[in-house]
Amino acid sequence: MPKIEIQSFFYDLIHCKDKILSIFDKWDERYGEDERGALVAGIRDCPDEQLINLLINIQRLAHGYEQIKELMDQAEQTEVEAALSDEEGEDEDDYG
Repeated sequence: MPKIEIQSFFYDLIHCKDKILSIFDKWDERYGEDERGALVAGIRDCPDEQLINLLINIQRLAHGYEQIKELMDQAEQTEVEAALSDEEGEDEDDYG
């Protein structure tokens, strides 16, 4: 498994996730019996400010996961390059 250094935005992702889930939990409690479903009812009845904050947090979460994917790709590429350079070093030792 590639090693990825902890980045400060990881903590922001956790914060965003917690905020999103707390809104969903509130909607589950308030609209649990609503025939539209808790998510639909919550979105429909949500004040604009709260809905905008929810969407911003979802956007931040998605962007953060994109950043994690980039970090993983970089770490994997570093591992591949290291493995290739090790193999080249071993091949030189065999002929030298």
